[in-house]
Amino acid sequence: MRVIVASRADPVSMNIVDILVQSYGFSEGGLNLYRRGEILLKIITKKHIFADGLAEDLDPELAIVVSSHRSESGVSALLTHPVGNWGADASMGGYPRTLSPTSSAALYISLHALSEQLADLGLSGWRVGLEVTHHGPATRVPTIFIEAGGPPDKLPERRAIEAVAAASLKVAESRLSVPPAAIGFGGGHYAPSFTRLVLEGEYSFGHMCPKYAMPIDRDMVIQAFEKTIERPGIAVLDWKGLKGGDKSEIISILNELGIEWVKA
Repeated sequence: MRVIVASRADPVSMNIVDILVQSYGFSEGGLNLYRRGEILLKIITKKHIFADGLAEDLDPELAIVVSSHRSESGVSALLTHPVGNWGADASMGGYPRTLSPTSSAALYISLHALSEQLADLGLSGWRVGLEVTHHGPATRVPTIFIEAGGPPDKLPERRAIEAVAAASLKVAESRLSVPPAAIGFGGGHYAPSFTRLVLEGEYSFGHMCPKYAMPIDRDMVIQAFEKTIERPGIAVLDWKGLKGGDKSEIISILNELGIEWVKA
């Protein structure tokens, strides 16, 4: 069973609920719960990122969180990403130095679904991409976020919200096979190299650690691999997106752990 999670604290999230109920046949299945076959739609009160233990009461195989996105630079985007904190700062939810489980297959399918929606709905001026692992919640349930947004003071247009609704349902329904799972290291917050590799069908990415979160230690590298449920066997290094010292440290840890790595 898979669950889509929305938050009353997020107007965009609740607009997505309206579309799922009105256009995709979800019907009431209990208090703050809707159902379409084996797929649940759960509404929570807390803001997603602070909802530690999210969906654990339902024990799903995957939680798909539908959410708004805020871009201080004002770029309108449809995005998907895993959750967790690489460092000691947990001000945006979750626990310090703790990654939540995720699924590289779900992230792969969600990114491709968003890309298809971008074309089908004619969303000019919007981009699609991955974001690296960041913010909460802390949960034992494999989790991904799917988001739409742009400038902090502007709600996304209706078609962008429709795109997230459609993508979230596709992930919840899909059992497609995807390319080999990998963990990404380096690059910027919007993971351009890893986004390109996913859209080209080379890899599916689980956790991704950006340049700004470096350096990380052996424990965090192990978490990244163990908390991607497909258990990736390879690391992809954004070669130009890593400082020399961080590059050497990551390679040393990967070699010690016997994990294959490649340059991107």
